[in-house]
Amino acid sequence: MKKLLLVLMFVFPMMAFAKATDSTQDAGRFQEGTHYEVVKGLPSFTKPTVTELFSIYCGGCYQWEKGPLTPLKTWLGQQNIEFKQAHMTFMGAYAKQATMALAMTQGTPRHNSVKQALFNRIHVERKGDWQNDKDFFQTMEKAGLKQSDFEANQNSLLVMKTVLDWNRYGEYVHAVPSFMVNNRYLINMGSLKSHDDLNALITYLTKLPVEEKK
Repeated sequence: MKKLLLVLMFVFPMMAFAKATDSTQDAGRFQEGTHYEVVKGLPSFTKPTVTELFSIYCGGCYQWEKGPLTPLKTWLGQQNIEFKQAHMTFMGAYAKQATMALAMTQGTPRHNSVKQALFNRIHVERKGDWQNDKDFFQTMEKAGLKQSDFEANQNSLLVMKTVLDWNRYGEYVHAVPSFMVNNRYLINMGSLKSHDDLNALITYLTKLPVEEKK
């Protein structure tokens, strides 16, 4: 199992998200290897996209979900940048089941309820990890996902593809929460000091080439 360097304290002070900056002004400000890493091997997106890599077991991810993520998504929408999430499986006894539940409800009204129920179990109710399948599905059924539906859909091609796509991020990401731009640029969150820095870096990275040079 990969060693997880858990990012628990990386929550910027709440502040207004700034407007997109001129990427030419940031050409010398942001450096590969310091502020971001170039990722090779993932399929590129045709539309500018920011993907959050997270785990329901991660305290920092929970803080992002309840705080900075909302204004970030609003700002991304204003910039016509798509936002996605991918659940990582490298910690927790029920990480794979949680990933499956999130994958099969993605794009449905139940998705947010399932995600919040998973977060709440760990970070609000503080009951710790699930002890068995019965325990896990009690949480899921309260969120509207029945065990029978879970078992009927876990082997569907769409769910399996989603899980496979999410698992591929695990080859590049060893700490959460992490953010990747266009499946090409992995942001070094520790190099940033504010939301303004994050906005500026995202804006800059969306202007960089997506495809690998041949």
